Amino acid sequence: MTTKRRGTRPTTGAVLPPIVPLALIVGVSPFATDMYIPALPAIARELGTTPGVVQLSLTAFLVAFAVGQLLAGPVSDGIGRRPLLLVGTTAFALASVGCAVAPDVGTLVAARVLQGLAGAAAAVAGRAMVSDTTTGARTAKVFGTLAAINALGPVVAPLAGGAVLTVGSWRLMFVVLAVLGVGFAAAVVLRFGETLPPASRGGTGFRDNGRRIRDLLAIGRFRAYVLTGVLSTIGFFAYIATSSFVFQRQYGFSEQLYTLVFATNATMMVVTTLVFRRVVGRVSEDTLLTVGLLVGTVGSTVVLVAALTGAGPVPVWCGLAVVTGAWGFVLPAAMTRTQHVGAAHPGTAAALQGGLTFGLGGLGTPLAGVLGGTALAMGGVMAVLIAAALVVQVVATRRGRNT
Repeated sequence: MTTKRRGTRPTTGAVLPPIVPLALIVGVSPFATDMYIPALPAIARELGTTPGVVQLSLTAFLVAFAVGQLLAGPVSDGIGRRPLLLVGTTAFALASVGCAVAPDVGTLVAARVLQGLAGAAAAVAGRAMVSDTTTGARTAKVFGTLAAINALGPVVAPLAGGAVLTVGSWRLMFVVLAVLGVGFAAAVVLRFGETLPPASRGGTGFRDNGRRIRDLLAIGRFRAYVLTGVLSTIGFFAYIATSSFVFQRQYGFSEQLYTLVFATNATMMVVTTLVFRRVVGRVSEDTLLTVGLLVGTVGSTVVLVAALTGAGPVPVWCGLAVVTGAWGFVLPAAMTRTQHVGAAHPGTAAALQGGLTFGLGGLGTPLAGVLGGTALAMGGVMAVLIAAALVVQVVATRRGRNT
């Protein structure tokens, strides 16, 4: 039996996969990025290259993760979710092995590209499964749950990375990621059923995929959500990519102390995603998104002012904690609203939201580095772009109320 989603697309009685493995697959990016961030300076030393060059391994993953979503999302609307999950999780494990044995930075970057493409295929199919199996406030709560579990990634991953560095080299981190990939693939085989029935699938050719993309991009509110996500993510990724150099090189923190900084900041996101899950339904997702962007703007401004005045690492740390806390509202609210507006083609909506956000958002990784890789550069990029995202969200919301 099928029931109509409000004004958009039929949904079936398919069952949502187990939430924990689904969340880990959808949130694979924090594991693939945050675990090895404390080791970036060590990687640069071992491979005989500069910090800017080794940061390309992070940028390569993020850009590939973006492109992979743009490619895989429309395809999942044509062939179903489970095949992409199987291919993506298996390929992620193999690419992680390639990273672990990379003899030079060029090989590492190439392996990270493959890792990003594979992770993207699995993540975008997993997000589409939520839209296939839930509607309304239930969708928002599920995305809130996914975000809460995913928020543990930035807490656990750098702590695990720091622990690995005490017993082995950075290469062991990628062995751990390979084991995770094998576990993800096993979960898909054993526990995940297909959520998109044949009757709901479209064509798989370039023309069909292009049509689905054009349909969604013709929706003004959809474009606004995507732009908000892109701008704010560029700012947030400036923190992800630059903070290890800021705290370790500029402020003299050890790898273990920096890991504590990163993990405590990420803990703020765990708390706020749990708050989001409790209040969504009583407070609109648009309001929660606006509040998150406003708080993020305030936190990034604190970072910028602290850097300008030479206030030291503690105010910078506190400002970053505010920003990561704000992300507990921004991430699930933006994801839910984008999937709702693009519900006619859930896989394509997830692809555009995730692909463009991660692809263009990945510009934040080299941008702050090019500007000097300092607290000032990091705070400046964050403050300007998160504030710009807030402006887009406020203007689009007001226009939506007037139409």
